Amino acid sequence: MGYRNRNSAGPSVLRFEARLFRHPKKAKANSRALLNVPDWVGRQFSPGGATKVEGAMNGQPFRAVLESDPSGGYRLHVNKAMREGAAADVGDTVQLAILGPEPEPTLPSDFRAALTASRDAEILWRDLTLMGRLDWVRWIESARKPETRARRITRTVEQLSSGSRRPCCVNVYEFMLDRIREDEQVREF
Repeated sequence: MGYRNRNSAGPSVLRFEARLFRHPKKAKANSRALLNVPDWVGRQFSPGGATKVEGAMNGQPFRAVLESDPSGGYRLHVNKAMREGAAADVGDTVQLAILGPEPEPTLPSDFRAALTASRDAEILWRDLTLMGRLDWVRWIESARKPETRARRITRTVEQLSSGSRRPCCVNVYEFMLDRIREDEQVREF
């Protein structure tokens, strides 16, 4: 069973169920668990290798590695903290909602102007992963007041100039949960 919503703004939400299992060759009690991801979900992301994905398992937000497996399918690594947060263990079936791939973030004009004024910040910006750039833009855009947004833009440029690759104070899970909740509301109609 699976579901992909494409009807609202933001990344699509890919929903499915999967059973947690241990890697047959690494069966230690507290080792990482795995779950098989449906092909239709795995194909949404870059082929081959591994990529970080964001989502929720039994309502608990996570970031984890999605990788192709030797048999040509896809699997997700589930660590102990993820299992505990989702109140799930090996053998349990879990509900997943994974955010589909996002395009390169559009830089808000006020941030773009500040970024181009700092050569060091701009160089590091280009070197960041997509996930890193998304985190910075989400942090800036989540400000509710114009003065908070202005402070965040200034701080972002300062932090990038000094080599910081991630915002210090952003709640990355808030974006995921908000997007998943929006999708649930769309599905109810």
